Amino acid sequence: MNKLVVLSGVPGSGKSYFSNKIRELKKDHLYVISSDYLRALVGGSQSNLNNEKLVWDIFYSLAKTFALDKNGMVILDATHVNRKLRVDYNIEIAKLFDEVDLVMWDIPKDVALKQNEERDYPIPLDGMEDFFNKFELPNEIDENFFDHIIIIKNKDISPAIKMLGL
Repeated sequence: MNKLVVLSGVPGSGKSYFSNKIRELKKDHLYVISSDYLRALVGGSQSNLNNEKLVWDIFYSLAKTFALDKNGMVILDATHVNRKLRVDYNIEIAKLFDEVDLVMWDIPKDVALKQNEERDYPIPLDGMEDFFNKFELPNEIDENFFDHIIIIKNKDISPAIKMLGL
């Protein structure tokens, strides 16, 4: 069974930390697709937003390619802060997977801002405000789209790891 895991949260919430922990637990058939990594690869820096169309074309092309591994787990490591980004942009890709799960970080603003500042390439404060303003908790559309939804409200990622069967 292949699985798609969509990560959702503002920058600095813990998405990439989570992806790295999953890498430690699952050595085979794991594919983490990171928008930050692709920005760095394409534009020389994860904060370079000049090639966004190319970044997202590669992002979703990789997801389609990795879906071919019928024992694979594909993690989409990007903000996905609202339903449009979580569901609408992933409708076609989700059809390629047996299970589609959402792991969301709903953490206090001050915590996210502090963790953002600790990143190698922090998002400017006005950009962070934009992410906070766009952030949406799951609604009925999300609940119908995803097989499982886990909301993380602190640094305890163990419920999400358990949900993923790791």
